[in-house]
Amino acid sequence: MAKSEKLFEILEHINGNPNLTPKDLAELCDVSERAIYRYLNTLTEVGISIHFQDGGYKIKGGYADILSKADPEGLEAVRVLVMAGMRACDDEQALGHGGEFLEMIESRLPRKLQEIRIVPEQVRAVHHGGTVTIGHSSKPDIINPILTSETISVTLMNLIFSGLVRFDQDRMPVPDLARCWNISRDGLTWTFFIREDVCFHDGHPLTAYDVEFTYRAIMDPGNMSPRAKRYGPIDRIGTAGDYIFRIFLKHPFMPLMSRLGWPIAPRHRLEGRKLDNTPFNRHPVGSGPFRLAEWREDDTIVLDANREYFRKDRPILDRLVFRQYTNRESALQAISRGEMDIALNLTASDLLFIGKSGSFRVYPVSSPFYYALIFNLRDLFFKDIKIRKAMDHAIDKVSIARKLRGYECSGPFDAGSWAYNSHVKPTPHNPKRARELLEQAGWRDINGVLTRDGKPFEVSIGVLNASDVMERIASSIEAQLAEVGIQVKAFRMDDSELLAHGTPFQAILTMIASGTDPEYARRTWHSRSGHANLASYRNRFVDDLMDLGRQTAELEKRKAIYHKVHEMIHDDCPAIFLASAYEYIGSRYQFKERFTSTMHFLSTVRDWQIAGSVSTEQSHAAISQLVSSLVD
Repeated sequence: MAKSEKLFEILEHINGNPNLTPKDLAELCDVSERAIYRYLNTLTEVGISIHFQDGGYKIKGGYADILSKADPEGLEAVRVLVMAGMRACDDEQALGHGGEFLEMIESRLPRKLQEIRIVPEQVRAVHHGGTVTIGHSSKPDIINPILTSETISVTLMNLIFSGLVRFDQDRMPVPDLARCWNISRDGLTWTFFIREDVCFHDGHPLTAYDVEFTYRAIMDPGNMSPRAKRYGPIDRIGTAGDYIFRIFLKHPFMPLMSRLGWPIAPRHRLEGRKLDNTPFNRHPVGSGPFRLAEWREDDTIVLDANREYFRKDRPILDRLVFRQYTNRESALQAISRGEMDIALNLTASDLLFIGKSGSFRVYPVSSPFYYALIFNLRDLFFKDIKIRKAMDHAIDKVSIARKLRGYECSGPFDAGSWAYNSHVKPTPHNPKRARELLEQAGWRDINGVLTRDGKPFEVSIGVLNASDVMERIASSIEAQLAEVGIQVKAFRMDDSELLAHGTPFQAILTMIASGTDPEYARRTWHSRSGHANLASYRNRFVDDLMDLGRQTAELEKRKAIYHKVHEMIHDDCPAIFLASAYEYIGSRYQFKERFTSTMHFLSTVRDWQIAGSVSTEQSHAAISQLVSSLVD
């Protein structure tokens, strides 16, 4: 059966029963589970994005309405679309012509079906134009995919350049420079088919040789790239012609996909040059949705929309201006003067200020971090799980989440990630149960103070890299533990103190990055992760599962593995998982785009559309409501 016919067979099964799992589809269509993901991936070429999530398929794109409503005429339109256009799937060289490819397919629809088809432009009216000024606090460094590591420069680089893949709001990889890809059955050979319609901003074609150059330069020890260690599992890389790039691994390593969104540099501008001292570093040329227009002496950076952007959906905004402010006070004054359209990482006190200063709308976004109280399991005190569980019951995570204007968490993965096990609930606040467990561990309440062997229950908690938020959490923990007779001595500590040999601590209150892939959790919870394993946590079953998760290609199997990891870490209680916080973005404009997380904030910039300004009344009402909940 031709690939295009198999693809439509898969679509029909999904349409008939959207609760089928990829494994079910594989059995019904007599193909491998990996093939199911590969077939669905090819649909992005015609504007359809389908992902299996939470027991069903999420369908996005211009034809989502047709597929979800099962309209007979509409389905026939999609059938023609798929059968006419995706026959190119039978000839891999025919794929990857972007908007022209989609237009060619749609032109083959019968006239009657052309009239009923739904395309993205009909779903949302687009009004191009506008300039947005974004204020930030960090000084931009060089902008070079091989050497860049500084925060705002990475942000800028991701707008100027493109990667092999990009990630949607569900954190699933979708095509970018690579129109599709294939992973061998043994997981060791990854093949990427590069689009043939991409040019750098200077008009030079982008090919597989640019991809090879970029990753080879990053992995070259002589270049001292800060990214080099992230590609350690790669044995070698190569090309097979102008538009096929291959990666050969030493061992299966599925988290690699989360690292392949890194920007691709132009070989013709950097090969043979001294990378740390090339004019390119301040005059970067990429292939992304925006191009560098100006880098001023005061480090204001201006980006203009790339009107020749290879994807059909060119940026809606005409211009982005990134302006640095040396401190928070100067940034707030710029807001009040109307010099800034967007402000990042706002606090409660900032909201009070901007609420008085004019029209500003506040967007809450999830933070890619979680707060946890980590126990030192080498300390004799915390080797007893009853004590750890008792403290977990004594701490009110709901009230802490409310103070953060955030949400509870129960494990080491981001709550929006497919790896997060929603069936594992945070330990409930139950002081009575906490006292029972402490009594079982030999502690007795004497005049409100827990005592064992004549010694009071005192615990020292280091507040790592303390911020105002961390101090508030520490204060809450101290008060809540005091209610069950536990005395807390909190002290500030920084990274250098933590790394110093012999630094005494019993527990650490810290903020931990959850990352885009569950592999991030390995750094903190795998026994062989080194100094980042602050708890000195050891569970060989968790280690084995994390090792297996690295090697497993099928998403559903990886999901089951990390759900079990989540459950086991929660049950072992090497830490008290407290909450994740929302951060706040302020804007003078109302954007139709809703920001879902700080991590993906600027990844959606291509779709930003200014819908109108915010009235002072709207601003005051929204900000007052947020501030009252933040300071509650």
